[in-house]
Amino acid sequence: MIKVELRRFNTVHGTEANVMTLVSEPVKMLDEMTEPTFRTLLSMAKDDPDGLMDSDLQYRINGGLCEQDSYFVLIKDDEVLFAGSSEFDEYSSDIVSAAESLKAEALEPEGKVIYSDKKSPLLLKVGNVSFTDGADGRFVLVTDTGILISKVRTALDAIIILAVLSIFITAFVIIAWLFTGVIRPIDSLRKAAKEIGSGNLNFKLEREEKDEIGELCSDFEEMRRHLKTQIDSKDRYELDVREMVSNVSHDLKTPLTAIKGYAEGLLDGVADNPEKRNKYLKTIVVKAIDMTTLVDELSYFSKLDTNKLPYKFELLNAKNFFEDCFEDYSIELEMKNFATEFASEISPDIMVLLDVEQIRRVMNNLIGNAVKYRDENKDGKITVRLTDAEDSVRISVADNGIGISRASLPHIFDRFYRADKSRTAGRAGTGIGLAIVRKIVEEHGGRVFARSELGIGTTISFTIKKGAKQNGNQNINS
Repeated sequence: MIKVELRRFNTVHGTEANVMTLVSEPVKMLDEMTEPTFRTLLSMAKDDPDGLMDSDLQYRINGGLCEQDSYFVLIKDDEVLFAGSSEFDEYSSDIVSAAESLKAEALEPEGKVIYSDKKSPLLLKVGNVSFTDGADGRFVLVTDTGILISKVRTALDAIIILAVLSIFITAFVIIAWLFTGVIRPIDSLRKAAKEIGSGNLNFKLEREEKDEIGELCSDFEEMRRHLKTQIDSKDRYELDVREMVSNVSHDLKTPLTAIKGYAEGLLDGVADNPEKRNKYLKTIVVKAIDMTTLVDELSYFSKLDTNKLPYKFELLNAKNFFEDCFEDYSIELEMKNFATEFASEISPDIMVLLDVEQIRRVMNNLIGNAVKYRDENKDGKITVRLTDAEDSVRISVADNGIGISRASLPHIFDRFYRADKSRTAGRAGTGIGLAIVRKIVEEHGGRVFARSELGIGTTISFTIKKGAKQNGNQNINS
């Protein structure tokens, strides 16, 4: 039975209990490390006690113990036969006394005691030996626990230092993450909200991370872009409206001035013969029609822009419809000295689904523009051409008029846009004719585009989806 005598440790030199707490577990480790050697020596003491006096065996045993910060001591009667460490001389009397006390107290033939001096505690593992010559002896395994305690303390110090460093590193990482991942983005959001509150939308909120705050920043940036687009659109619309009002005021003022002048001429008797009076009245009627057309166009665009205009689609033969539509203008165009041409490059049985009234208005606006912007230095010509465009039919209206500058061409379908006023002087208009064309064509699922060259002419084309009847219903192919 193994017995650990703690009383000796606590009372011989008055060591405090907290030291024992520090020593107890390391001692247990040392006890287990030397236990195999201790058991082997116990067996030899029982079976071959005189063999323990073999010097070669003693050195082999001691060599193994040295690796465990321990050494071997053999005592016969009161004489020390072998001591495996020079430190034994300093504690020899105490070690011998401790070993003797185990026998004097009638303990088991094997026992353990912790002996403490002023320097460091020693673990003594004692086994009794009865030599063949009748002498009593003991072998002692002496372990300096102070070495292990020093190692444990060093390890504890290292662990504490590592723990403190880990805490600091972890704290630094957390603080850095909080700053870069939370505080800075939130601060950016706060500044962005403040900028938006002050009416400034000319900034960009960037956040590359894909975490929740990154998604919040992306949503905020999307909101900013949306707001900026809406405000820019509103500002642009207001500017367009102001320019349109200015244009309309000018375009209305011209016929009104003419109407007023001819009406005053009639009242003042300037038209003193029936032929002159008739001429004055016809001019007043023409100018009134121009004003009515202008007002109707504005009213129509207002309904179209707010999607209040209903569409009534019909399935019609493409070639027949556009040929008839162009034919309606041919007489008027010939009276204005325009040469006309209709060319169809599509199959004669292709059908299209369209709103007749709206597409006629498209054709009217395109042909009207061709007439309005004719080149007075040459004979006018207007050509309408149909071509196949896979799932659509392309309708092109070409003229040989004054053309459109490269700078103006991308904007001609914008609302209220009018090209260079020096080139359009004397040509009334609100700048919404082609905007109406684009709106109607897009409502039909098509698209509109233009090409032009100054002094050569302009070609404006649009597409209409081919149509098909399915189960008796009219549909637009998607």
